Formats: sequence, structure tokens, C-alpha cells
Amino acid sequence: MKKIKVVSLLGSSVLLLAACSDETEAVKEINEVNSSAIVSSENEENQESVASETEVEENIIVYNQLVEDNENFKATLLEIEYTYDDVWDEEKIEVRFDVENKRTDSIEVQARSLSINGRMVDDSIQMMSQEVAAGKVAEAVLTLQDYEGNELPTLEGDLEMLLHVFSWEDMDYQEDAEVKVNFE
Repeated sequence: MKKIKVVSLLGSSVLLLAACSDETEAVKEINEVNSSAIVSSENEENQESVASETEVEENIIVYNQLVEDNENFKATLLEIEYTYDDVWDEEKIEVRFDVENKRTDSIEVQARSLSINGRMVDDSIQMMSQEVAAGKVAEAVLTLQDYEGNELPTLEGDLEMLLHVFSWEDMDYQEDAEVKVNFE
């Protein structure tokens, strides 16, 4: 009788171990499916991230064009970027300049007489004023943004403006550099 109990207990143990083994295999298979789904999901997110970065890059026109280099300052047009914010339904154009101050006093850099495609741009939608300390370099950004829901000018023909440079400390100093960009 004891032998039957031992054999039956041993048989039960084998069946239990076999069942656990099958369960372990099933758990392994589920884990593999889940991990491949996670990897696939991460790859899709990375692809979406790369796609959105590419879209942003497509809206940037890089120039690195020297505008002026004299004894007072050096200005280089770096890039022009168009952005649209879906959430706020706002569009914006940013024109970036790299400005080096060669003077011993601070200078101020502003945009004047801006026209796009042969039409003057309203002063209410343009902003640019950047101080550059003596002997320093700064990025001056001309921002075009209309908060009243009107459309910004399209960048199809050309952009012309004066880069107005002056000093608050030396009221006799001011000069303009012409900026001309052809988009065609």
C-alpha cells in the first residue's frame, strides 16, 4: 500500500512538474510576444520622432551668408525658419543672424524696412532687438508673428531689410547693412 501511495505521489509530482513546465513555456512565449511588441512600438515611436525632426528641418533654410563685416561689427545671416503650431493655430517665421560686436561699447541690432515679395511688412508683426556687449557675439532673431489670426507673407520671392546697428552709449554711432535673400 505504501508503494502505491509513493508511486501515485511520484506520478502526481511528474504530472505537476510537466504542467509547470508547459506553463513556464507558455509564460516564456507570452513574454517574447510582449517584448517584441514593445520593441516594435519603440521603433514606431523612434520613426515618428525622426519624421517630425525631418519635417522641422524641411522648414529651415540655411544660408550662412555674410551680410556685413567692417570695423564695428560682423553680421551673418544664419537661417530662416517657418513653424506652425497646430495646437494654437499660430504660424511664425524666424530669421536668425549671428552678430559680432567689434566695438568697445554695446550695440543694439534691429530690423528696419522689411519687405517680403516686394511688399512692406507691417511693423506690428515683426520683432527684433538684440543687445550685443563689447567684444561679444550674439544671435539676433527677427520674428514675424501675427497674433490677430492673419496669414504671414509666403516666402516665395525675396526678403529685403536693413540690419540697423546703433549704440545707446555713443549716440553718434549708427549704421545699416542691407540684407537681400532670394527664395527662388
